Amino acid sequence: MAPDPPKTAAGQLAVQAVEAFCAQKGLTLKRVSPGNTILGDYLQGTPSLVASVESGFGQAVSAAAQAHPEVRFVAIEENGVQPLPNLLVVGGDHIRYDQVAFLAGMLATIENRNDYVGWIGESGTVRGPIYQHGFLHGVRYVCPRCRVFDFELGPSADVPTGISVAVDLHDDFVDTASAIPSPAGQAAVTDLAKRGIRVAGTQPDFYTSLFGKGITEGAKYVLGGPAFRPDLLLADLLPRFLGGEVFPDAVSYSLENHGLEYAPFPNDWISSGRRVYLQAVIDDVVSGRLDIGVDPQTGEER
Repeated sequence: MAPDPPKTAAGQLAVQAVEAFCAQKGLTLKRVSPGNTILGDYLQGTPSLVASVESGFGQAVSAAAQAHPEVRFVAIEENGVQPLPNLLVVGGDHIRYDQVAFLAGMLATIENRNDYVGWIGESGTVRGPIYQHGFLHGVRYVCPRCRVFDFELGPSADVPTGISVAVDLHDDFVDTASAIPSPAGQAAVTDLAKRGIRVAGTQPDFYTSLFGKGITEGAKYVLGGPAFRPDLLLADLLPRFLGGEVFPDAVSYSLENHGLEYAPFPNDWISSGRRVYLQAVIDDVVSGRLDIGVDPQTGEER
Protein backbone atom coordinates (compact mmCIF):
# COMPACT_ATOMS: atom_id res chain seq x y z
CA MET A 1 0.00 0.00 0.00
CA ALA A 2 1.64 3.20 -1.21
CA PRO A 3 0.78 6.38 -3.07
CA ASP A 4 1.59 6.44 -6.77
CA PRO A 5 3.99 8.06 -7.05
CA PRO A 6 5.45 8.16 -3.52
CA LYS A 7 5.89 11.66 -2.14
CA THR A 8 9.56 11.46 -1.17
CA ALA A 9 12.79 9.97 -2.45
CA ALA A 10 12.80 7.63 0.56
CA GLY A 11 9.29 6.45 -0.30
CA GLN A 12 10.29 5.81 -3.89
CA LEU A 13 13.31 3.78 -2.80
CA ALA A 14 11.19 1.80 -0.33
CA VAL A 15 8.62 0.88 -2.99
CA GLN A 16 11.40 -0.18 -5.35
CA ALA A 17 12.93 -2.33 -2.60
CA VAL A 18 9.62 -4.10 -1.90
CA GLU A 19 9.10 -4.68 -5.63
CA ALA A 20 12.63 -6.06 -5.99
CA PHE A 21 12.15 -8.36 -2.99
CA CYS A 22 8.90 -9.75 -4.40
CA ALA A 23 10.50 -10.33 -7.80
CA GLN A 24 13.48 -12.06 -6.21
CA LYS A 25 11.28 -14.37 -4.12
CA GLY A 26 8.72 -15.01 -6.86
CA LEU A 27 5.92 -13.42 -4.88
CA THR A 28 2.89 -11.98 -6.62
CA LEU A 29 2.72 -8.27 -5.87
CA LYS A 30 -0.57 -6.38 -5.59
CA ARG A 31 -0.08 -2.62 -5.46
CA VAL A 32 -2.94 -0.71 -3.85
CA SER A 33 -3.52 2.97 -3.13
CA PRO A 34 -3.63 4.13 0.49
CA GLY A 35 -6.89 3.56 2.34
CA ASN A 36 -7.78 1.81 5.56
CA THR A 37 -10.80 0.01 4.06
CA ILE A 38 -8.75 -1.53 1.27
CA LEU A 39 -6.58 -3.46 3.73
CA GLY A 40 -9.37 -5.85 4.62
CA ASP A 41 -9.87 -6.87 0.97
CA TYR A 42 -6.29 -8.04 0.62
CA LEU A 43 -6.03 -9.83 3.96
CA GLN A 44 -8.53 -12.54 3.02
CA GLY A 45 -5.94 -14.66 1.24
CA THR A 46 -3.40 -14.46 4.10
CA PRO A 47 -0.61 -12.75 2.14
CA SER A 48 3.03 -13.43 2.97
CA LEU A 49 3.62 -9.72 3.54
CA VAL A 50 1.68 -6.46 3.70
CA ALA A 51 3.94 -3.45 3.14
CA SER A 52 2.77 0.09 3.77
CA VAL A 53 4.94 2.95 2.47
CA GLU A 54 4.22 6.55 3.54
CA SER A 55 0.50 5.93 3.10
CA GLY A 56 -0.60 8.04 6.04
CA PHE A 57 -2.61 5.05 7.32
CA GLY A 58 -0.05 3.76 9.78
CA GLN A 59 -2.60 3.37 12.55
CA ALA A 60 -4.80 1.22 10.31
CA VAL A 61 -1.79 -0.94 9.50
CA SER A 62 -1.03 -1.32 13.20
CA ALA A 63 -4.63 -2.31 13.93
CA ALA A 64 -4.60 -4.81 11.06
CA ALA A 65 -1.36 -6.33 12.38
CA GLN A 66 -2.91 -6.80 15.80
CA ALA A 67 -6.01 -8.39 14.30
CA HIS A 68 -4.04 -10.70 11.98
CA PRO A 69 -1.03 -12.10 13.87
CA GLU A 70 -0.59 -14.74 11.16
CA VAL A 71 0.34 -12.06 8.60
CA ARG A 72 3.65 -10.19 8.46
CA PHE A 73 3.42 -6.40 8.10
CA VAL A 74 6.08 -3.77 7.45
CA ALA A 75 5.45 -0.04 7.90
CA ILE A 76 7.94 2.23 6.14
CA GLU A 77 7.86 5.99 6.52
CA GLU A 78 4.69 5.78 8.62
CA ASN A 79 4.40 8.02 11.69
CA GLY A 80 3.06 7.04 15.09
CA VAL A 81 3.49 3.29 14.57
CA GLN A 82 5.11 0.99 17.12
CA PRO A 83 6.58 -2.46 16.36
CA LEU A 84 4.74 -5.69 17.04
CA PRO A 85 5.96 -9.28 16.75
CA ASN A 86 4.47 -9.34 13.22
CA LEU A 87 4.98 -5.64 12.42
CA LEU A 88 8.37 -4.32 11.32
CA VAL A 89 8.70 -0.52 11.51
CA VAL A 90 11.32 1.29 9.43
CA GLY A 91 11.93 5.03 9.57
CA GLY A 92 9.01 7.39 9.94
CA ASP A 93 9.49 8.99 13.36
CA HIS A 94 12.63 6.95 13.89
CA ILE A 95 15.68 8.93 12.79
CA ARG A 96 19.02 9.63 14.42
CA TYR A 97 18.49 13.39 14.41
CA ASP A 98 21.78 13.94 16.22
CA GLN A 99 23.60 12.31 13.32
CA VAL A 100 21.59 14.24 10.72
CA ALA A 101 22.57 17.48 12.44
CA PHE A 102 26.19 16.34 12.79
CA LEU A 103 26.35 15.77 9.02
CA ALA A 104 24.95 19.26 8.47
CA GLY A 105 27.48 20.77 10.85
CA MET A 106 30.37 19.18 9.01
CA LEU A 107 28.92 20.23 5.67
CA ALA A 108 28.52 23.83 6.81
CA THR A 109 32.15 24.15 7.86
CA ILE A 110 34.28 21.97 5.63
CA GLU A 111 34.50 24.66 2.93
CA ASN A 112 33.73 27.67 5.13
CA ARG A 113 35.85 30.68 4.15
CA ASN A 114 35.69 33.01 7.16
CA ASP A 115 34.99 30.72 10.16
CA TYR A 116 31.52 32.25 10.72
CA VAL A 117 28.65 29.74 10.72
CA GLY A 118 24.95 30.36 11.29
CA TRP A 119 22.43 28.05 12.99
CA ILE A 120 18.68 28.44 13.49
CA GLY A 121 17.43 25.96 16.08
CA GLU A 122 14.37 25.38 18.23
CA SER A 123 13.87 26.03 21.93
CA GLY A 124 11.35 24.39 24.23
CA THR A 125 11.13 21.04 22.43
CA VAL A 126 12.69 17.61 22.86
CA ARG A 127 14.29 17.65 19.43
CA GLY A 128 15.76 21.15 19.79
CA PRO A 129 18.90 20.29 21.81
CA ILE A 130 19.40 17.07 19.82
CA TYR A 131 19.68 19.05 16.60
CA GLN A 132 21.54 21.94 18.20
CA HIS A 133 24.28 19.91 19.83
CA GLY A 134 24.56 17.51 16.90
CA PHE A 135 25.17 20.49 14.61
CA LEU A 136 27.61 22.15 16.99
CA HIS A 137 29.62 18.95 17.36
CA GLY A 138 29.81 18.61 13.59
CA VAL A 139 31.16 22.15 13.38
CA ARG A 140 33.64 21.61 16.18
CA TYR A 141 34.93 18.37 14.71
CA VAL A 142 35.77 19.93 11.36
CA CYS A 143 36.54 23.50 12.46
CA PRO A 144 37.27 23.98 16.18
CA ARG A 145 38.06 27.66 15.59
CA CYS A 146 34.74 28.41 13.86
CA ARG A 147 32.29 30.75 15.57
CA VAL A 148 28.65 29.70 15.51
CA PHE A 149 25.95 32.39 15.51
CA ASP A 150 23.14 30.45 17.17
CA PHE A 151 19.47 31.52 17.16
CA GLU A 152 17.08 29.25 19.07
CA LEU A 153 13.49 30.10 18.12
CA GLY A 154 10.30 28.85 19.74
CA PRO A 155 8.41 25.99 18.04
CA SER A 156 5.66 28.41 16.98
CA ALA A 157 8.07 30.79 15.22
CA ASP A 158 6.68 31.75 11.83
CA VAL A 159 8.08 32.51 8.39
CA PRO A 160 8.58 36.28 8.99
CA THR A 161 10.55 35.45 12.15
CA GLY A 162 12.77 33.09 10.17
CA ILE A 163 13.42 35.74 7.54
CA SER A 164 14.24 38.27 10.27
CA VAL A 165 16.83 35.87 11.69
CA ALA A 166 18.27 35.39 8.21
CA VAL A 167 18.78 39.15 7.96
CA ASP A 168 20.60 39.13 11.31
CA LEU A 169 22.84 36.27 10.21
CA HIS A 170 23.60 38.04 6.96
CA ASP A 171 24.57 41.14 8.94
CA ASP A 172 26.85 38.94 11.08
CA PHE A 173 28.73 38.01 7.87
CA VAL A 174 28.17 34.26 8.21
CA ASP A 175 29.59 32.37 5.24
CA THR A 176 27.50 29.21 5.67
CA ALA A 177 24.41 28.26 7.67
CA SER A 178 21.87 25.58 8.48
CA ALA A 179 18.60 25.24 10.39
CA ILE A 180 16.32 22.76 12.08
CA PRO A 181 13.43 21.62 9.84
CA SER A 182 10.61 24.02 10.74
CA PRO A 183 8.64 26.79 9.03
CA ALA A 184 10.97 29.46 10.47
CA GLY A 185 14.10 27.43 9.80
CA GLN A 186 13.14 26.69 6.23
CA ALA A 187 12.27 30.34 5.62
CA ALA A 188 15.63 31.37 7.04
CA VAL A 189 17.77 29.04 4.92
CA THR A 190 15.92 29.87 1.71
CA ASP A 191 16.29 33.59 2.40
CA LEU A 192 19.98 33.16 3.24
CA ALA A 193 20.57 31.29 -0.01
CA LYS A 194 18.90 34.12 -1.93
CA ARG A 195 21.43 36.43 -0.28
CA GLY A 196 24.33 34.30 -1.52
CA ILE A 197 25.04 32.49 1.74
CA ARG A 198 25.65 28.77 1.30
CA VAL A 199 23.31 26.49 3.23
CA ALA A 200 23.36 22.88 4.44
CA GLY A 201 20.17 20.89 4.84
CA THR A 202 18.95 18.90 7.84
CA GLN A 203 16.08 17.15 6.08
CA PRO A 204 15.87 14.66 3.21
CA ASP A 205 14.87 16.06 -0.19
CA PHE A 206 16.22 19.44 0.99
CA TYR A 207 17.30 20.49 -2.50
CA THR A 208 14.02 19.30 -4.01
CA SER A 209 11.50 20.55 -1.47
CA LEU A 210 12.98 23.99 -0.79
CA PHE A 211 14.80 24.74 -4.03
CA GLY A 212 12.79 22.92 -6.69
CA LYS A 213 15.73 20.75 -7.79
CA GLY A 214 17.64 23.84 -8.80
CA ILE A 215 15.01 26.05 -10.40
CA THR A 216 14.33 28.46 -7.53
CA GLU A 217 16.38 31.46 -6.50
CA GLY A 218 19.31 30.57 -4.28
CA ALA A 219 19.52 26.93 -5.41
CA LYS A 220 23.12 27.35 -6.54
CA TYR A 221 24.11 28.08 -2.94
CA VAL A 222 22.94 24.72 -1.56
CA LEU A 223 25.84 22.70 -0.15
CA GLY A 224 23.88 19.48 0.28
CA GLY A 225 21.82 17.58 2.80
CA PRO A 226 21.01 14.13 4.19
CA ALA A 227 19.33 11.22 2.45
CA PHE A 228 17.47 8.21 3.85
CA ARG A 229 18.08 4.76 2.34
CA PRO A 230 15.23 2.43 3.25
CA ASP A 231 16.12 0.31 0.22
CA LEU A 232 19.45 -0.68 1.78
CA LEU A 233 17.76 -1.49 5.07
CA LEU A 234 14.92 -3.48 3.49
CA ALA A 235 17.27 -5.58 1.36
CA ASP A 236 18.66 -6.90 4.65
CA LEU A 237 15.58 -6.78 6.87
CA LEU A 238 12.83 -8.30 4.70
CA PRO A 239 14.42 -11.76 4.24
CA ARG A 240 15.10 -11.96 7.95
CA PHE A 241 11.62 -10.74 8.87
CA LEU A 242 9.83 -13.22 6.60
CA GLY A 243 12.19 -15.87 7.91
CA GLY A 244 10.65 -15.44 11.35
CA GLU A 245 12.94 -12.92 13.01
CA VAL A 246 11.21 -10.45 15.32
CA PHE A 247 12.34 -6.82 15.56
CA PRO A 248 11.11 -5.46 18.91
CA ASP A 249 12.46 -1.98 18.20
CA ALA A 250 11.75 0.28 15.25
CA VAL A 251 14.64 0.51 12.80
CA SER A 252 15.95 4.07 12.73
CA TYR A 253 17.79 5.71 9.89
CA SER A 254 21.36 5.91 11.14
CA LEU A 255 24.92 5.98 9.90
CA GLU A 256 25.64 2.62 11.53
CA ASN A 257 23.03 0.72 9.55
CA HIS A 258 23.69 2.73 6.34
CA GLY A 259 20.14 4.06 6.33
CA LEU A 260 21.51 7.61 6.56
CA GLU A 261 23.99 9.24 4.20
CA TYR A 262 24.64 12.43 2.29
CA ALA A 263 22.38 13.02 -0.68
CA PRO A 264 24.15 13.53 -4.02
CA PHE A 265 25.77 16.94 -3.85
CA PRO A 266 23.76 19.29 -6.10
CA ASN A 267 26.54 21.83 -6.69
CA ASP A 268 30.33 21.88 -6.79
CA TRP A 269 31.00 23.66 -3.50
CA ILE A 270 32.34 20.50 -1.84
CA SER A 271 35.48 19.31 -3.60
CA SER A 272 36.08 15.65 -4.36
CA GLY A 273 38.80 15.52 -1.72
CA ARG A 274 36.50 16.98 0.90
CA ARG A 275 33.84 14.44 -0.02
CA VAL A 276 36.33 11.66 0.61
CA TYR A 277 37.07 13.20 4.00
CA LEU A 278 33.37 13.43 4.91
CA GLN A 279 32.92 9.76 4.05
CA ALA A 280 35.96 8.88 6.15
CA VAL A 281 34.36 10.59 9.16
CA ILE A 282 31.14 8.66 8.55
CA ASP A 283 33.17 5.45 8.40
CA ASP A 284 34.73 6.34 11.77
CA VAL A 285 31.27 6.76 13.31
CA VAL A 286 30.11 3.46 11.83
CA SER A 287 33.16 1.59 13.12
CA GLY A 288 32.85 3.09 16.60
CA ARG A 289 36.16 4.94 16.38
CA LEU A 290 34.26 8.24 16.64
CA ASP A 291 31.43 9.09 19.03
CA ILE A 292 29.79 12.37 18.03
CA GLY A 293 29.17 13.05 21.71
CA VAL A 294 25.44 13.75 21.79
CA ASP A 295 22.79 11.68 23.55
CA PRO A 296 20.36 10.78 20.74
CA GLN A 297 17.36 10.80 23.10
CA THR A 298 17.96 14.00 25.07
CA GLY A 299 20.60 15.97 23.15
CA GLU A 300 22.78 16.12 26.23
CA GLU A 301 26.46 16.58 25.39
CA ARG A 302 28.79 13.80 26.46
